[in-house]
Amino acid sequence: MGELRVERFSSPVYLAHVGEGEKVPSHGWAIRFDGDVFYDGVHVGRSGKYVFSRASGNPYGEISFEELDDAGPRR
Repeated sequence: MGELRVERFSSPVYLAHVGEGEKVPSHGWAIRFDGDVFYDGVHVGRSGKYVFSRASGNPYGEISFEELDDAGPRR
């Protein structure tokens, strides 16, 4: 089982939402409607969830997901 990862963005445009069968962007983060998570076009996780917070003076987007065991080196 992979580790839980959380990535936070100062702008939610750093994360794309894609449907089943749609092309995954070659740059940045993407989450598919089934919960699969991609980074720079590579499948890196599953069970992804996305939130956008406006609660503070600095709104942010955040994605959390279970990292795949073979996701490769971390950034």
